[in-house]
Amino acid sequence: MTAVLLVDDEPLVLVGIQSMLKWEDYDAQVVGAARNGAQALELIDKLRPDLVIADIKMPVMDGLKLMEAAQDAYQNPPLFILLTSFEEFAFVKEAINRQAVDYLIKLELTQQALLGALRKAQERLAARRHAEPVRRRPPSERFGMQPFYDRFFIRLFNNLFESEEQMRSQQKELGVDFSFDAYAVCYCELPNLTAQSMSQERLMNLYSSTTRMAWETATRFMACYITPLDPRHFNITFCLSEQEAPIYQEALGTVLDKVVEVVYNYFSVRLLCRVGAKVVRPMELSGSYYTARLCLSERGAGDGAVVFFDGEGGSAADGVFDMALYRESLTRAFEDQDAGALEQIMDQIIDSIHAHPTRRLQAMDAACNLLFLCLSQFTNGEEIVSHIFENEPEGYRCVYRQRTIQEITGWIARLRTGLVQALRSQRQGYKDQIIRQIKSYIQANLSQRLTLNNVAAVFGFSPNYLSQLFARQAEQTFVEYVNTEKIRAAKEMMREENVKFYEIAERLGFENAFYFSKVFKKIEGCSPREYVQKLKQD
Repeated sequence: MTAVLLVDDEPLVLVGIQSMLKWEDYDAQVVGAARNGAQALELIDKLRPDLVIADIKMPVMDGLKLMEAAQDAYQNPPLFILLTSFEEFAFVKEAINRQAVDYLIKLELTQQALLGALRKAQERLAARRHAEPVRRRPPSERFGMQPFYDRFFIRLFNNLFESEEQMRSQQKELGVDFSFDAYAVCYCELPNLTAQSMSQERLMNLYSSTTRMAWETATRFMACYITPLDPRHFNITFCLSEQEAPIYQEALGTVLDKVVEVVYNYFSVRLLCRVGAKVVRPMELSGSYYTARLCLSERGAGDGAVVFFDGEGGSAADGVFDMALYRESLTRAFEDQDAGALEQIMDQIIDSIHAHPTRRLQAMDAACNLLFLCLSQFTNGEEIVSHIFENEPEGYRCVYRQRTIQEITGWIARLRTGLVQALRSQRQGYKDQIIRQIKSYIQANLSQRLTLNNVAAVFGFSPNYLSQLFARQAEQTFVEYVNTEKIRAAKEMMREENVKFYEIAERLGFENAFYFSKVFKKIEGCSPREYVQKLKQD
């Protein structure tokens, strides 16, 4: 039986992971839990678990340092599955170097994902016990990098990057090759897939197999990236060389004819491929995506399996929904958990859509943009949005089944109502919980230099937002709280230990003894020396 140790500084996460699986059904047992890396290291020595599932960002000792310490300390160290609340590509790289079994994002953690990671670990443990070499799989296969690529391209398709610099930064982290002369998006539809009489699980397996086969076939002839969208659609982003760009319709036509043929021969699925306008810059892919969908909606299934946008009905950029008009205010509403502001902004988007009743694709862009922002901006966005659409067989992905302006705005209105209700019920409790976590972190790290920027980075907030949040919820500034806690600890040292003032300053992360004395006098109304003299008199 696989002995599992859980490590996370959030008690609710520990409870959630432990209850997510019936571990005994999968030949596994949770033997212990720890709140930080240092506690976990002690339990590893005591319990000798086979597998450790640990958060990366934790106080005292983070998950990467815990893994490093365990691997250095034991000849046969436990295997590690790492968790994080954010998309941190630098952590992925470090996890790869340290040979972690898997890397899971908390926001997207499901029973299936956790079970899949457990199975990977058990396979590797079995190989270790039989002294067989473990196959070294490429990083994208071992650590589930595909979701990162998917989100990157979805942001491009929906014009969600704030700047080209931001896009280039993520492109570099992921290793996406944008050194080509031109690009074109092919929007692929499996038109009759949901009409077949088979279970939802079999439909999803067929969709997954179809997209995989399409990608494997296309990459034999041309550089491309594939991006799943919903259970009936996926995109192929073709990268065109200097020779291919001038004749891209001829070149892509040959490739896509082969893709359509292979998919039908293997799965009896008649794939529809609609290619959007050719673009030169990756940031223009939203225009190619828009014109590909416009081509499908206007030409229909009767025009052949492969059709190219002919320039009629809209340009590559005219119809793209511009999230930039709402991004800043939406982000602020999400960060502040401001239900009223969010409701007002989403009402404005709905009104804008109703003002242009013929622009169905722009309305769908708006809905998909809002969905992406909700899932990525809320710490529990997946849970909230899933609950809103829990009665739909496809969950929130039912957005892709909306065919008219009225249906799309109805979906957005349903999302708006659910989000507003959720925010109003959890706003105060959420912020109080955040402040409690920050205070706990400060108290556990009083020996460090606790700057606003550093602590904000630990919790994934902007310094300005954290400063305002702390002042409102804690009724004192961040700096005031940090200094008060440090001086409280200093007074305890003065009462219980015979230490010099410069030693106290050093232990508590002050720049020097003079600054420590200045802060002490500001808070206590007397110098450290005067305080000690009062203690002796008492």
